[in-house]
Amino acid sequence: MTSTTGAARDALRQEIGSRPGNPGAALYWHIKSTHDLLLLAVDSVWGRVPLPCLDGLHWHPALLAMADHVRSLCVRHPWLLTAMAIQPLDGPAVDRHDRHLLAVCEKSGLTRQDAEQAAQSIIAFTLGSVLTAGPDPRASFGLQSILDGVEARLPARA
Repeated sequence: MTSTTGAARDALRQEIGSRPGNPGAALYWHIKSTHDLLLLAVDSVWGRVPLPCLDGLHWHPALLAMADHVRSLCVRHPWLLTAMAIQPLDGPAVDRHDRHLLAVCEKSGLTRQDAEQAAQSIIAFTLGSVLTAGPDPRASFGLQSILDGVEARLPARA
């Protein structure tokens, strides 16, 4: 286990253990490993990210909102990016979010391949902006620029 893994685990245990009636050490009676603990915690947190309804959706503001929700989530839970950077932690809630992000990108009219690349670019930029700028709203300029590029790739509509 690296010291970064230990730091993420300790931050998570402190956050959970600081809640009344919930000592952090008691978690290990129910959870087999640090990886399992982090997987459950990441999935629990990602499950709180609201997803827009696809019916009548305009993709551009929906993607901005989704990115903003992820950025806010990561700022509220600073251990999250550390944990996810160390090892793959994509449980059901993360997968649900990623599938929904892809569906929103496809609603724009992009091909499946371009929608996948757009979704990957959006999430990578969003997570990167948290690492470099924190809650700085100027990060939305970069995301807006990415979405302008996505829009430029859309097929011409008659």
